[in-house]
Amino acid sequence: MKSMNIAASGELIPRLSTHRNVVALDSTDFTDVAAVVITTADSRSGILALLKRTGFHLPVFMLADEPVSAPVGVTAVIVGNAQEWLELENAACRYEAELLPPFYGTLTQYVDMGNSTFACPGHQHGEFFRKHPAGRHFYDFFGENLFRADMCNADVKLGDLLIHEGSAKHAQKFAAKVFNADKTYFVLNGTSAANKVVTNALLTRGDLVLFDRNNHKSNHHGALIQAGATPVYLEAARNPFGFIGGIDAHCFDETYLRDQIRDVMPESADASRPFRLAIIQLGTYDGTIYNARQVVDKIGHLCDYILFDSAWVGYEQFINMMADTSPLRLELNENDPGIFVTQSVHKQQAGFSQTSQIHKKDNHIRGQARFCPHKRLNNAFMLHASTSPFYPLFAALDVNAKIHEGESGRRLWAECVALGIDARKAILARCKLLQPFIPLVVDGKPWQAYPTETIASNRRFFSFEPGAKWHGFEGYADDQYFVDPCKLLLTTPGIDADSGRYTEFGIPATILAHYLRENGIVPEKCDLNSILFLLTPAESEEKLARLVAMLAQFERHIEDDTPLADVLPTVFQKYPVRYRDYTLRELCQEMHNLYVSFDVKDLQKAMFRKESLPHVAMNPQDANSAFIRGDVELVRISEAGGRIAAEGALPYPPGVLCVVPGEIWGGAAQRYFLALEEGINLLPGFSPELQGVYSETDADGIQRLYGYVLK
Repeated sequence: MKSMNIAASGELIPRLSTHRNVVALDSTDFTDVAAVVITTADSRSGILALLKRTGFHLPVFMLADEPVSAPVGVTAVIVGNAQEWLELENAACRYEAELLPPFYGTLTQYVDMGNSTFACPGHQHGEFFRKHPAGRHFYDFFGENLFRADMCNADVKLGDLLIHEGSAKHAQKFAAKVFNADKTYFVLNGTSAANKVVTNALLTRGDLVLFDRNNHKSNHHGALIQAGATPVYLEAARNPFGFIGGIDAHCFDETYLRDQIRDVMPESADASRPFRLAIIQLGTYDGTIYNARQVVDKIGHLCDYILFDSAWVGYEQFINMMADTSPLRLELNENDPGIFVTQSVHKQQAGFSQTSQIHKKDNHIRGQARFCPHKRLNNAFMLHASTSPFYPLFAALDVNAKIHEGESGRRLWAECVALGIDARKAILARCKLLQPFIPLVVDGKPWQAYPTETIASNRRFFSFEPGAKWHGFEGYADDQYFVDPCKLLLTTPGIDADSGRYTEFGIPATILAHYLRENGIVPEKCDLNSILFLLTPAESEEKLARLVAMLAQFERHIEDDTPLADVLPTVFQKYPVRYRDYTLRELCQEMHNLYVSFDVKDLQKAMFRKESLPHVAMNPQDANSAFIRGDVELVRISEAGGRIAAEGALPYPPGVLCVVPGEIWGGAAQRYFLALEEGINLLPGFSPELQGVYSETDADGIQRLYGYVLK
């Protein structure tokens, strides 16, 4: 591997005796250096405080004309003799040796060995690819190291990723320490697999699972379809803008929960711990953050375990205002539930796509009958893990833990939060139609009037106060939920926030999303009158300034009523006849009118409310078995009312089931999908991705939605 640089004051660069490249202090962010050399004057300039704040623990040498006492933060004072240059080099070498985390460090050493392989994978360090022009292009595009790092477990030097031995084990132990878990498992098929590992390790047919209706489909798959557990659903909120909210406060009442158990499994209603597992979203896709301490205090005594699905969070314990909500920071005793936390590292942490991790925090119940030992969990882990893991994915998880270790993780996320706050302020200053989803006023002053550092240090600037008009969520208690500061959420016109009713004119967020993509900006998702941008430490002022400028430009197009061909050329060119002579406002109005005609915002809300959830006719596992056997038929959704769903139905994103296998089609869910069907036909180019529901073109050229139901 290439040696790292030395950073030094400009005046010192000619005086340094080293084989390493030397860079000026003001030309590095210190991620590419292994040691720093400063002058006595530099030591009083603030550079030592800056270096401490990075959290990189770089060795710092002060070059002086004569021996002096080393200031705090300086490793050693040197005067420039040969022995001291050797000490500088040794310090840099030690820094490099200690920098890389366990698995990644071993992987880089192994790659450098240049072994000749006669084992999998067959491309053999990329050489097979290089024997064809397309393969050579592929090889050159990704680079040599990726192919050399793609290896199999035939060589044991890197340990075993399935039974957790060697450097793989050390990497997961290191991550557990960083994230405050008792044990950590790296998962290479996303949190969809991680959730199935946990649920398959804990649940069997006949178990009760307390189930957040907002849960991702993977929890349905693992807990209900694969394990066959019986759910007690917790109703959840949607607001008029289309944001996914949290579970109602009343759902955490013990009396209420025992009454719900009586409806599905009366013999368990009075059990001391009726639920084998509760599955709760620690943070929803749309940035509603739960307080894990509150959840455990309210329902923990009713559950053997709680799985906090943290696919959309995972960084909360590194942000001061969020840290006390993290399940991994809880102080727990023998009467509390065991805790599992699953995290999609690839979403907002530093990981390749599909990287996820399971954190296990249950040493406080070790020895109890309800305890899930490692071997049982690992049995489920191996059911879902490939025997041919991609080592770069595993290495990325290892490096992610290193990045988050100590002060560096806290600094990176503090900077991210500050940038997000400043971006919201810029949007408030430059935009009139598109608004950040935050309280308008805090303690009598406009949100944006407060200093950024004040907002970043207090949750009240993001808190969902019960009954507050700006957020439109119902059923919340004091200090129950707040907006994730790292989810930049915007609302678009179309909803009167005070009344929750539709306004005369609206801008569906999907139109804004299409515009941004046309201009090289990719939002995470949109729904109805809401749009989401994920913020991570990767952001920069320049990147966010471009986003704000593009939002302001979109508003000008709305005001000018620009021809659609100029604003959304891709959609227009694909459907020129349909959108001939359309303007941007015309398209917005037509789509808004469709929402109004179906009252889509209320349909979406109703799908997750107890009084309008689909009726459960059979266990989801049994319905899925019927689907596998072929005891089903494909029918139009318009004709599916009263029929038992064989397959779960959902729009993606967000990947939350609207109809679960074994539930009866009808009511709000059926009307919601019929509204989507109408939109697919009326407004081509804006069709949502649907799963478990199929769009087929009839003889009359109209697209109809179909779904599988039991015969």
